[in-house]
Parts: sequence; C-alpha cells; structure tokens
Amino acid sequence: MKVMIVARGYPTNKYKMNGIFEFDQAKALVKEGIEIIYVAIDIRSVRRWRKWGIEKKKIDGVNIYVLNIPCGNFPKKIQNNIKIWGLKKIYNIIYKEHGKPDLIHSHFITVGYIVSKVFNHSSIPLVMTEHYSLMNQNKLNEYFKKIGLYTYNRMDKVLTVSSYLGDNIASRFKIETEVVPNIVDLSNFNHISNASKKGFAFISVGRLHMDKRMDLLIDAFSLAFKKQPKVKLFIYGDGNERKKLENKIKELNMNSQVKLKGLVDREVIADQMENSHCFVLASKLETFGLAYVEALAKGLPVISTRCGGPEDFITPENGILIEEENIQSLKIAMEYMYKNISEYNSFTISEDIKSNFSPHSIAITLIDIYKKLLS
Repeated sequence: MKVMIVARGYPTNKYKMNGIFEFDQAKALVKEGIEIIYVAIDIRSVRRWRKWGIEKKKIDGVNIYVLNIPCGNFPKKIQNNIKIWGLKKIYNIIYKEHGKPDLIHSHFITVGYIVSKVFNHSSIPLVMTEHYSLMNQNKLNEYFKKIGLYTYNRMDKVLTVSSYLGDNIASRFKIETEVVPNIVDLSNFNHISNASKKGFAFISVGRLHMDKRMDLLIDAFSLAFKKQPKVKLFIYGDGNERKKLENKIKELNMNSQVKLKGLVDREVIADQMENSHCFVLASKLETFGLAYVEALAKGLPVISTRCGGPEDFITPENGILIEEENIQSLKIAMEYMYKNISEYNSFTISEDIKSNFSPHSIAITLIDIYKKLLS
C-alpha cells in the first residue's frame, strides 16, 4: 500500500515540533510495511530559517518532499493559492517518481482544505485527521466554518484525536467521525516506582495562559497544603500569565512550596516526574492532552478537568476527573491523592497508557481504516 501524507512540515534539529504528530504516524506506518510519501508546503516567514525551494530526503524510511517558500503573514486567500499551486507542483514530481498513491491522508483543517481543493475530482480516497484546537471552540470564526464545510464533506474519512473534538465536528458539520489518537513518543517517560520518592510532589505542565488555569491550581493547592510544607507543586511552562502567577505565589506566602520552573526540554520534565507523585492540570480546554499521557506513562496518577481530550483515557484506575473552574473539587482531589497515592498501581498505569498510544497500536488502527476504504 502506498500512502501520501500531507502535513504542516517535518521535525528538524532547529524546529523539533514542526509536524511532529504527522511524522510520528508516518514512521510508524513505514515500520508496518506501508510505503509513505510525506509532503509539506511550508510557507512560514523568512525568519523560520530553512533551505528554500524543493527538499527531497529520506528519514527513518519516510520519503519526504517539501516545498519551502518564505511567505509569512499574507492574507489567507493568497496563502491558500500558493499552497494549492505548491501541492500540484510537488504531486507531479511524486507521480513521476513513485506513481499514483493508493490513498492521501492529510492532517489539520488548514492542510486538509488544500488537499480537498487539489484532489476533489480525483479517484484517490481522502482521509483527514483533525487535531486543531480552533475547531474545538464553542464558537467557530467564519473562516474556519467555511473551510470546514468545504473540506470535511469532501473527505472519505474524517478522524479526530479525541471523542470531544469528534463530537463537536460531527454535530457542527453533520458528518461521521472516528477517533484515532496521536502517537506519543514515550521513550523518555518510563515507569518509576513511588517507593523511593521523598515527601510529596505534584507536577503540572502547560502554557502559563488563562486557559490552563494555573491560577486556580495554585489557589486550590494553597487551600489544601499551606500548613504542610513538605508538599510541593512544580509548574513547568511559560507564557503571559507568569508575572501574575509569581505575584499570587508571593501573596499567598507559598514561595517555598510552589515553584514556577519555566520552559524546559521534555527530558527535564521526565526527570522531575521521577520525583513526583501526581500530575495535575485544571485546563479549560484540551483537544488531546499530551502532558497527561506523558505523566501516565511515568506511572503518575493524574487529576484533570473534564476539558475535552483527557476524558478518553483517564479512568478511576489512573486518575480523577473533576468539573472545570471548581476550586473546591480541585482541592478535594489533591487531598485525596495525597492521602491515597498507594491505592494507585503505577506500573499498571504506565503499561496501559503505553499500549494505547504506541506507534504499533496506532499504525495498525490506521491500516485497518485504509484497507476498509480501499476495499
């Protein structure tokens, strides 16, 4: 089977997260014997340094074709026209070198829209995975409504990375969706037993932005543990709320217990998880929830709000789900974790989550979907 994946970009040493979800899937599919042609039209500004023009290379068995054009913040209509032209140009090269793909799989609505424009009248089945958080908002802006209506109805299969996102898209655009979560690289997130951990530490990872409600988390933690100096809260991430959160910690006199650790590499976060007991995040909205999955892979039980993505994989055996914007529920959940951490089997938590999000598991699911479409 020959599959053409159309993505935002591919990860490089300089831009490690560029197209990371798409590329992880591509590598997993190659390992299961699928021929992958990986395509991207990269029109980021000239400040995003890369080689201009057409790139052709092979990484981890994935055939990569990228057209790099430095455009930046042009009007969307001009951007889309450039991408449509670019995809046609790249496809002509691919067709000569690899022949016609059996199936085309695009990721994110902005890319899927371009694919649906170029291949709308072709006989090639079209699959799309939606990851985009902007398609999960209570109120969509008119541009995304428009391209959503055009794109989703021209796909043979629409996949989403969470049930919440899938339900939103299905109800808004009157289509059927299926959930296939992201592959998560958990190579740095291996199980560590609680036995050797000292004191008690909560860890949280996310942007310091109002949507993540780190302020609510700090308030709830203070209410629960202000008189227990050995209980700590480590928060990783950065953003426009940092100064406000620093002031809050100071006003609550919690400097010795609550630490803002800033933006760091995933390896640093993994190390801190080895010395932590529970992951907690009071986010208002999550399309998927990468940080929760990484914590669970380490064997940490989690506390999460019912915010979209985490409901698909948080169970009573590995964590607690609470309603958003509820400081008392968050306080009670943290107190429960502190008192009952021994009730959670960290090894089972880790093994279960790894099996659900492993490259092999996701790839086999995708291949089954492809085969049904092609038959």
